[in-house]
Amino acid sequence: MKQASHKMKSKFHYWRNHFEGNKNQFDHINWKLQEKLTLKETSIIKSSIQQFQKGENSEGKHLIQFAKKYGDATYLETIKLFIKEEQKHALVLGKFMKTQGIEKIKAHWIDNVFRGLRKLTSLENSIIVLITAEIIAAVYYIALRECTTSNTLKRICNQILLDEFMHINFQSFTLQQFYNNKSWLGKIYIRLFHRILMTGTTVVVWVYHKSVLRSGGFSFYQFYHAVYNEYLRSENIIKKEKNLNLDTTTHLIQL
Repeated sequence: MKQASHKMKSKFHYWRNHFEGNKNQFDHINWKLQEKLTLKETSIIKSSIQQFQKGENSEGKHLIQFAKKYGDATYLETIKLFIKEEQKHALVLGKFMKTQGIEKIKAHWIDNVFRGLRKLTSLENSIIVLITAEIIAAVYYIALRECTTSNTLKRICNQILLDEFMHINFQSFTLQQFYNNKSWLGKIYIRLFHRILMTGTTVVVWVYHKSVLRSGGFSFYQFYHAVYNEYLRSENIIKKEKNLNLDTTTHLIQL
């Protein structure tokens, strides 16, 4: 891949500064609260939160290697900060799980598939797979928040939702750089690929996490509709059909 231009390099300074300034986003969580999930809540969320905690935890080796080939030092630094933020999500979820006696899992086939897809071909495809998971997460953590009475878990979900909103913005902005350099046929192909991946993933996540999603107030149609709306928001950023909206009071998060 060609080296990124100086003009393009400057575009990622905002994102690097954002992740730098967001390092202490979970400091407001009070871990001294002795809150215990009810048996019903634990039954609903246990296997689901185990899978999402595992999915948030990645070393990001292949993503970093792709970012190095991109040729933009600022972007590489930003990606490393982004990976650390994802790892912090896993750390915080794991800490909460420990307080509830919920053990971590070492592997799950869905996570393995996504990790495998992210290793393939290029930075662009890796980001498409990554943003697909983040768009799903932007709805899932609303459901997880709504299906519990735990104030600690609600606060964790709220912060992850804020982070995921910015992750989707960041990844959409990055995909925009690739999209701008494609032919009209290339643009159609790549967006079709993403839409098919998004649709398939939405169905799979519903099958494996419907206990949390239903308990959190989502029917399949409502879940699909919410995911699709967030996908369209990302699509609008990628295609530059709307200005990048950094307003974290977005209707989706509903804090």
